[in-house]
Amino acid sequence: MTTELQVGQRPTRYAPRSVRTLEHGTAGNWTVKRYAVSALRELPPAEVHAFAWDAVHRSLPEPYAGGLCHAFSVVHEDADGVYAVVGWWSANRLILHTRTWLADWTDLERLTEAPAHATACVWELAAIGCERDAWVEHVLRTDPPDIGRYLAAGVHGEY
Repeated sequence: MTTELQVGQRPTRYAPRSVRTLEHGTAGNWTVKRYAVSALRELPPAEVHAFAWDAVHRSLPEPYAGGLCHAFSVVHEDADGVYAVVGWWSANRLILHTRTWLADWTDLERLTEAPAHATACVWELAAIGCERDAWVEHVLRTDPPDIGRYLAAGVHGEY
């Protein structure tokens, strides 16, 4: 892959890929749930996770004053490159904002925003769907929000 190519143009056949929830972390005052997708192995290597953290730091806005500041990242490694979807919930907790990044294997420190408003692929959507369901169940439907259960909810398998 080169970042000049349009995302979604390379012929690819669907086959299940490893989708895993990782330990959550923090970026400034944001709590970040982390997911990994791999077409190559069960879990991506450290340099791919560093790429994802770089995408997180480039994406998140200033924390909300007095509100919940929760985000997630889905890093995805494929033979042609590495992708990261960074999502964060709005201050009113109902709107999801996202930015999607990509990089060639030859230079994982050169992040490029995904062209043509690309958001996520079918494998990344497994993690995003889990994230949405956990947010609704443990944050929106619960008063007060059960952040511990929200952070514990995850996905683990082949999708």
